[in-house]
Amino acid sequence: MAIEREKGVRSAAVGELLDEVLYIPSYQRPFRWEPATAVQLLDDIREACKGPDDARVIGETRSVSSYVLGAVILHWDGDEQRLNVVDGQQRLLTLTILLDLLDDAHAGRDLDAAAAPGEDAKAPIVVVRQRLAARVRLLEQPGEIAAFIRGRCELIRIETNDPDEAFRVFDSQNYRGKALLPHDLLKAYHLREMRSETESMKAALVETWESVAEADLDRLFSAYLWRIRQWSRGLAAPAFAPRHVDVFKGITTRGATTPASKYHLAAQAAVPLLSAWSPQSDDTGREAARTRFQLDAPVQAGGSFFEMVTFMLSELKRLRREGYAGDGWETYASSDANFKEQSSKSQFRYVSELYLASLLYYTNKFGDGDVEEARRLLVRWAYSLRTELRRVQMVSINNHARELGDGKSAFVLIRNADVPAHLRKLDTEVMERDKDPGHMKDLLTFLNGLGG
Repeated sequence: MAIEREKGVRSAAVGELLDEVLYIPSYQRPFRWEPATAVQLLDDIREACKGPDDARVIGETRSVSSYVLGAVILHWDGDEQRLNVVDGQQRLLTLTILLDLLDDAHAGRDLDAAAAPGEDAKAPIVVVRQRLAARVRLLEQPGEIAAFIRGRCELIRIETNDPDEAFRVFDSQNYRGKALLPHDLLKAYHLREMRSETESMKAALVETWESVAEADLDRLFSAYLWRIRQWSRGLAAPAFAPRHVDVFKGITTRGATTPASKYHLAAQAAVPLLSAWSPQSDDTGREAARTRFQLDAPVQAGGSFFEMVTFMLSELKRLRREGYAGDGWETYASSDANFKEQSSKSQFRYVSELYLASLLYYTNKFGDGDVEEARRLLVRWAYSLRTELRRVQMVSINNHARELGDGKSAFVLIRNADVPAHLRKLDTEVMERDKDPGHMKDLLTFLNGLGG
């Protein structure tokens, strides 16, 4: 159902909106606003609360027009009979905290912003409350500001009973405005596909997801999964953005209408059942996960997506360690074992990512078969750019990775290969710069020592 033209989009005073019964669904991120962002909101409201002659507004604030604080997107869940906040929860929570503090100050109550029993004193919401309390203590007329927020500050209230439409609006709102993390859109989408799961199950998945550093999730999708998908098809891999998330939405059970989609759903459902009959070990578990989460196959929407992400994060970390094992290899890794980039090796960052992406793709398809030979071939192929070019930029990596010439792209070759031995067709010639024979001399020696 589309957003209703008359009631679906309208302005609403903050006081009116906060009087509604709103729910923060389990797929939402925890409170993440920085104290500076919350304080800036208060400062902006204080400025707006001044009259045209720069005098503070008194009484009914007749001389001040409404102050719009952005949009809030709400989804009416007919099954649960409640309004879920799809976008705007950070702003709404901050306004709620601020109004509580202003009311306490106006009533002469102590502004106790310390962490409550059981609360983490370092949690973002506690730190924000403390910073706002410190600012509110300095205000001369907190009651007037509270009245201004409730009566004159407005939010654009967008409501729909179609969850897909709510998230489409959310995507477009954020795409036009602040930078949005694409993997958070994917998290929300796949949680919504878990309609038959309990709220506790969804909450557990969110907790696991949030325990992973943002940088790790961003790296997994932006530098590896997205690029592998594009390069293996001979396509360019621009910076991973919200408009690209559709490629990771996978197959839904209700949308599996083609023979191919039915096959992938059945195959991914069968792997865990078959694995249960086999003796379990780290190696068999890893092999089963590779079988289930093939990078060339769409993932099953819902819980399987989160299992795939968990596996790929661990697989990438393991390959970072295994991929650079051996004498001299670590010298040319741009990051440490935890993917912390080392400034002294920044010249190897792009080729390091290129190498690990190709190794992830190879082992995902062929497992550990002939992996030592594959390592030597792939590192020569990836790092040859570093010896050939004075400066390696992302455009050079992109062209090298997607080249469709015979044996030019490791990704295209792996995608089309039937057996590991086909990787030997890869062009691994290491070129040195004619005009600069001393360029990357040590790297040249290392790569040539690995053989052709």
